Parts: sequence; C-alpha cells; structure tokens
Amino acid sequence: MKLYVLRHGQTDYNKEGRFQGQNNIDLNEEGIKQVKKTAKLLRNINFDKVYVSPLKRAIDTAKIVVPDKELEIDNRIIERSFGKLEGKKTIIDYEERIEEFNIESIDELERRVKKFLKDIINSCNKNILVVTHGGVAQIINKLLDKNYNESNFKKFILKNGKYINYNIGE
Repeated sequence: MKLYVLRHGQTDYNKEGRFQGQNNIDLNEEGIKQVKKTAKLLRNINFDKVYVSPLKRAIDTAKIVVPDKELEIDNRIIERSFGKLEGKKTIIDYEERIEEFNIESIDELERRVKKFLKDIINSCNKNILVVTHGGVAQIINKLLDKNYNESNFKKFILKNGKYINYNIGE
C-alpha cells in the first residue's frame, strides 16, 4: 500500500504566523496555486480512498487535487487544537503551557492519529490520499518513517500544499 499525506495549501494564518488549529480558515490565493501545482504531480495516481480533515482548508485542497473522488471526512485527522491561542501569533513556549492555554497535547494528537492509521492500514486499498494539516503530518511521519528519531520530530515540517508518501507493508 502507498499512503500519500498532503498538507492543505497556505492560508492567511499560515502567512501571518498565527496558530490556526481548528479554526475554519480558507485557502488564500497562494494556497490555491500551491495545491493546483501538486494536483498536476498527483494526477496520474488512482487513489482508492481519500480521507480528509473536516476543516474547510483541507476539504478545498482535496477538491482541487482529486475533484472526481468521493471524500471521506475523518475527525481523527483534524489539526491539533491550540485552545486559547487559536488566531493568535505564534509564541515560543506554548508546549510548556498546554494546560494554561487549553492546548491538545502531542500525546492526545498521537493517540487519535494512531487509531486512524491502524484503521486505514488494515484496509485493502492500494493508494490512499490523506489530506490534513502540519501537526497531523508530523505525527504520521513519526509513526511511519523507519528512520525516525525523537530529535527529528520538530524538524519535520510538511510545507503547505506539499505531500509525502510512505510504502506500507513492503
């Protein structure tokens, strides 16, 4: 099985360095351009299944990349909640202040993404596209990259409109 993980295109919050989290933000013009470029790269792949975060930026990304495919919305691949920080400019020490800002922990995020991956990996699909967010992509990489180590976690950033693929079971 091949698993393609695609991060949604750029939004104004991405451009402005704001915590986006679970806010339902639209793609901006640059984000639409990014996704159209990626759509060309993926146009010859026949995806058996397309899973999408319920947030508009991910759904719109998927509709551009695979306009004729049925989308399966899955809440387990929604972006991490940043609680009281959503919409605010990024601050450096937020990981140390999770309770103060009511932020979803990395462990909570990992638990729900791990359940999602377990379910889709047990399917009989050959090519799966997952359209999601940066934080979810980090967790998927942590769980599937054979060369992963803890020091890589924060270094792995899937840019807006970009994808990575994993061969599973091969």
